[in-house]
Amino acid sequence: MRRGGGLLLLIWVGTIGLVAGMSRAAEPPGARELAIDELVERALRENPELQAAHAEVEAARGRILQAGLRPNPMLDVGVQQSVVGPDHNVMVGVTLPLDLNRRQAGRLGVAERELALKQAQVAERERGLRAEVRLKAGELLAARRNLRITEELLEANRQALGLIRERVRRGGAPSLDENLMLVEVNRLDSSREMLESRVEVLRLQLKTLLGLEPETPLSVGGDLRLPPVKHTREEGVTQALSMRPDLLAARAEMDMAGAKVRKEEAEGRWDASVNVGYMRQDFGYDLSGLTERGELRPITDVFHYVGGGITVTLPVRNRNQGNIAAAFAEAKATGRRLEAATLMVRQEVSAGFTQQEAAERALSTYTRGVWEVARKNLQVVRQAYELGRHPLLDVIAEQRRYIEVEMGYTDVLKHAYDAVVELERALGVVPR
Repeated sequence: MRRGGGLLLLIWVGTIGLVAGMSRAAEPPGARELAIDELVERALRENPELQAAHAEVEAARGRILQAGLRPNPMLDVGVQQSVVGPDHNVMVGVTLPLDLNRRQAGRLGVAERELALKQAQVAERERGLRAEVRLKAGELLAARRNLRITEELLEANRQALGLIRERVRRGGAPSLDENLMLVEVNRLDSSREMLESRVEVLRLQLKTLLGLEPETPLSVGGDLRLPPVKHTREEGVTQALSMRPDLLAARAEMDMAGAKVRKEEAEGRWDASVNVGYMRQDFGYDLSGLTERGELRPITDVFHYVGGGITVTLPVRNRNQGNIAAAFAEAKATGRRLEAATLMVRQEVSAGFTQQEAAERALSTYTRGVWEVARKNLQVVRQAYELGRHPLLDVIAEQRRYIEVEMGYTDVLKHAYDAVVELERALGVVPR
């Protein structure tokens, strides 16, 4: 072995073992490390869009309160003054709408089903947000693993470059080796810069989902290995059809459409209002008469009237036919949307199981047949270079293949991770 070659080989071989066991890049100072489940919990508390959805639920509760209220009575006050005489009238009346034929029940039915719809939509948003956070965290972990691989290889190659320069200076290696290693170091340094920026961009995107300011430190813990979902396809479909919030929302929307039909039908029936009134009439003539004592006085007097009545709205011309027809059409549309959503759920669950099974097989094959073999190949080529059997160019070429394999391994790990998250989203379950 060449002089100094043992140390060079030790650096390279040690790097392979170090890269294999490392998956975390440098984290921001002062940031407490949060596991993925903690990230999800924070997003469910702080995400602005989800908070807006919760506010819509409170608005729906207010509409239920409003729908249960009866119409207000109406007060009528009038004054009349004759322009040619002393006549003067004051009238006061109260009208009370009766709100008949289940009008209140119709309004309440729509409002209550709207609340159920909003609650299901919040649950659906939580389902989507939970998966979004986990997928974005997975992207960050994958980019961070690639960054760690590049950083470790860059550090090893920098140390190797220093040793090769020493060997070139002593005449133990050609100057071409130094140039080749310098190019490789600069290439890895450029890759590191790109990966660092990607890690930071993904961190910022994750902060947005969590409702954090860009300046807030955030450190993500965990890895890209999740236990697979332990359900059969039949169990998964059954669970999804009973638990998926989007299906619950579609059913609530269909129920609300039915309630709108009943509300519009009630609005098309007859209704009535009760009214009572009082009138004070100051009435007279522009003449004078004689009293019992023979005295003159104006012919005038004050009269008091009390009365009541009922006003009935007769649905002769307008029976709310247009709104009733529109409500029936909307109900039919919601039924079709429910059918489409049910088919989509079945498709997503089947696709999720297929993706998870394929990802597990790919990960197993890649780990045993590609990743481990590539590590051994790089170690052999480096040993051959130290023994003088291969030029440095072969080592660099094999190292580049190894980096591609490591990046590919990250992709396979991420694919398996995504498959579990997507299947859990399709099933509508809360991750462990």
